[in-house]
Amino acid sequence: MIHDFGSVTLKSGETVEVGCVQGPELAWAERIEKLLGHKGDVWRAQNSEILRNDVGIEAYFYILHRDGVPFSNIMTVEVNGVGILGHVWTDPEDRRKNATTLLMERQMAHFRERGGKALFLGTGFDSPPYHIYERFGFRGIEDHSGSMDYYASSKSIFEGWYFAPGPAELEPLSWKHWPASPALFLGAFPGVVRSAPMKLIGRRSTEGRLLPLLRELADGKPARAVALRSRETTAVLGMAVWDWDPLWRDACLVDVYCHPDHWSRADELLAALELPQAARYVAYTDPECAMKCELFRRAGFRSVVTLPQWTPGDSANTHRVDVTLLEKAGAVTT
Repeated sequence: MIHDFGSVTLKSGETVEVGCVQGPELAWAERIEKLLGHKGDVWRAQNSEILRNDVGIEAYFYILHRDGVPFSNIMTVEVNGVGILGHVWTDPEDRRKNATTLLMERQMAHFRERGGKALFLGTGFDSPPYHIYERFGFRGIEDHSGSMDYYASSKSIFEGWYFAPGPAELEPLSWKHWPASPALFLGAFPGVVRSAPMKLIGRRSTEGRLLPLLRELADGKPARAVALRSRETTAVLGMAVWDWDPLWRDACLVDVYCHPDHWSRADELLAALELPQAARYVAYTDPECAMKCELFRRAGFRSVVTLPQWTPGDSANTHRVDVTLLEKAGAVTT
């Protein structure tokens, strides 16, 4: 589907068309894929997937175009009004004409009109794009972080609703968890080591980290992650993930992270992971999240070593935290 938003005038004086391509939309897929063809392989695959197939999420590509040829883009992907803003791009020859600002004005207005609740993005801290996003109500999640959030109401109102106690289901990873998980992993919640298998240390987004796992699903491989998903709000309340250790190939990295009000389901999340046969299973914890330490000890992991002051506790590096390595023996492999 294509939504026609009329026209805008660039700084150059040229009038161009504004539209929103709502995926899946085969008629526009190739044109948008070409516009965003500079992206890395995993991002190109993501764009093609949501432009060509119904994967259970709301995908919007806001574009400026000349007679159907797009030259500027902003994408949002959402579930229940919560999601990711990304792929902000204008062709080099059309930059410095106010294209991004004009397009974002329409995109943010449309997001609010649709009842949008929250968006999350990543950019360079204190960069020109960072300050553009600030003008539209986005705020850095913490000092010196390029991750930003936007709330149609307020953060406290949103989080009180989104993460509220209520019925929740365990689900193998799917596309619907992609837009819904940044709110959890970027939140100001306890824990610095949030997902060692996804290399999420500190308040970092799952936006890019989940895409390789989703691509594996498209290739017919089993899910390496399980999500705890709110039945009422569709929030990802917790996630368990595994991956092979990048250094020790007979070791399997395992991790679980939950919203503070939902750690009572963490044992179920861990048990639901279909772990491969490995010589050992390894987990990392930090003292800022005692619930995770307790979870792995209940699961039979033992502390091996504590690495003192091993990682920054925030983006500004105002303090450092210890990291504890835990291990559980597996089957002997050859």
